[in-house]
Amino acid sequence: MASSSTYTSNTRSKKIKSKSKLDFANPCDYGYPSRIWTSTTKDNPGKEFRVCPNSTDNPEIKCKFWEWVNEEDTVNKKKRDEVGAQSCEVRAQSCEVRIAIMDHDFNIYKKKTDEEFDKIIRKISSLKTYVIVLFMLFVVSLLRA
Repeated sequence: MASSSTYTSNTRSKKIKSKSKLDFANPCDYGYPSRIWTSTTKDNPGKEFRVCPNSTDNPEIKCKFWEWVNEEDTVNKKKRDEVGAQSCEVRAQSCEVRIAIMDHDFNIYKKKTDEEFDKIIRKISSLKTYVIVLFMLFVVSLLRA
């Protein structure tokens, strides 16, 4: 998440307008997500560093958090992001497989349940026929008596 801000360096009074990125993985000493800025000095041109977001937005809060972002951090973060993305993809595929298995199992159980239901309906129909025949025999025996 990038935001435009004006930053005043302690080593020079010139204000620079640039974009910073919030870094939630590396909070400042107060627990706020640090901001990543890019150096424009002669000694470290283009090198990224982290600072407390309050050091640029609110100079009254005196958080002294400041560190260079080294390339290893950046490479490791990219690798973690890639592994995380792959992990998410694997989990999504795993979920799809589980859903397919559950759908298959559901269809099997539904078929078995439908077959059992049909057997019960046929049994009820045959019992109804027996009850009707018995009732007719009972009525005929009453009429003969």
